[in-house]
Amino acid sequence: MQRVISRSHRVPLVAGIGFILIAAWITAVLSLMNSASYETWAPMFIGPVLLLISLPILSRQAEREGDPTLFRFLVLALCAKLLGAIIRYWVAFHLYGGIADSQMYHDAGATLSQHFRAGNFHTGLSSLSGTNFMRFFTGVVFTLTGTSMMGGFLFFSWLGFWGEFLVYRAFTVAVPEGRRRSYARLLFFLPTMVFWPSAIGKEAWMVFALGIAAYGAARALTNSALRGLVIAGVGLWLAALVRPPVAGMIGLALVGAAVLRRPRRELRQLAPIVKVLTLIILAVMAVVLLRSTDRFLQANGIRTQGGLGSVSNQLTTRTGGGGSEFSPNPILKSPLKAPQGVATVLFRPFLYEVHSGSTAASALEGTFLLVLTLVRIKWIWSAVKSMRRQPYVAFAAICAGLLIIALSSYANFGILARERSQVMMFYLALLAIPPRKHPDVDPVVSSRDVDQLVRA
Repeated sequence: MQRVISRSHRVPLVAGIGFILIAAWITAVLSLMNSASYETWAPMFIGPVLLLISLPILSRQAEREGDPTLFRFLVLALCAKLLGAIIRYWVAFHLYGGIADSQMYHDAGATLSQHFRAGNFHTGLSSLSGTNFMRFFTGVVFTLTGTSMMGGFLFFSWLGFWGEFLVYRAFTVAVPEGRRRSYARLLFFLPTMVFWPSAIGKEAWMVFALGIAAYGAARALTNSALRGLVIAGVGLWLAALVRPPVAGMIGLALVGAAVLRRPRRELRQLAPIVKVLTLIILAVMAVVLLRSTDRFLQANGIRTQGGLGSVSNQLTTRTGGGGSEFSPNPILKSPLKAPQGVATVLFRPFLYEVHSGSTAASALEGTFLLVLTLVRIKWIWSAVKSMRRQPYVAFAAICAGLLIIALSSYANFGILARERSQVMMFYLALLAIPPRKHPDVDPVVSSRDVDQLVRA
């Protein structure tokens, strides 16, 4: 009885505190609007609005999983992500004096937003891909939110959060043997995921796009093939607007996972035909992706005529320098360097390689991840063994593997740390699948169960 009474008093207390905080927030924003510049008060308006927009979606996910505590967890994760944007802004413009790509995107976006508001939609850009697309998209964002650097950081960080959320939802849909909360803790609170995809730039966009692609892949590999492929196609298209090679890798991973997937019982007689058709699609997709990647690399000044070894050498040369350079172990040049390349991409710099505060933070995270990997090595093996039962695990593993191969040619810890978030989205899934207690029992998830999991 006392618990019921205490709970009945708690609701109006929380509502009262919430009302006071909202009133204080409105008062502060109105006061700053009259006395300060838009750059000063815009973040105080944009951040809470983004949070309020998100609450119904996060609440719906908690209802899907039947876990009331998940709502508080996801709200905390979103707050941490928005805080990451503030820290990222401070590091870029106070610690490093504004030496960041975000400044370029801000300046271009500010100019474009003025044109868009005036009804002039001629961008003046030579294309809408790569860096130019990010300039264009920043202009669209500023047209809606107003020109604010900090506001832009908050919006892009929010965008990155939804990419992480969709990857988490993909895991809950397609990996019934996984530990959801374990994966969520790593995905939402690992410093790499909180900090790097939280600025105006390509990292946040790519995490968002890959999140859409991953969610589509999860549905396509479970029980909603057509809808899943449409969603995955949208995600791959968005990723290809900025980084076509990465989109190609994710597409190849999806086809590879489809090849490894066990055929449904009712379709096992048609399995050989399906396999052959899948391999034909894989060959066609490989040709298309290779051509697209070749055009992208050559447009960025990387010659591809010398083969993968030459591409690797050029990537190493272009990413070296800047004070955080090191000697990489490119897997593209020699598969025998795979162990060193994997360790470099996932765990370096090591503690003995620390020479500054920024590398120290990366080294601490890398050490934690290395220890966790060693502790959960059986979990990784369990994930590998479950690939045919849970084809999304194969998708995540192939994605992580291909991205590691590409990044192993990078020769700068700063660039590597910034782009590592794309790998982490998928690698962390392998650390969240515990060994099965009864390995001789092959669990079968019915189509009805899967429909209940993916139902929106």
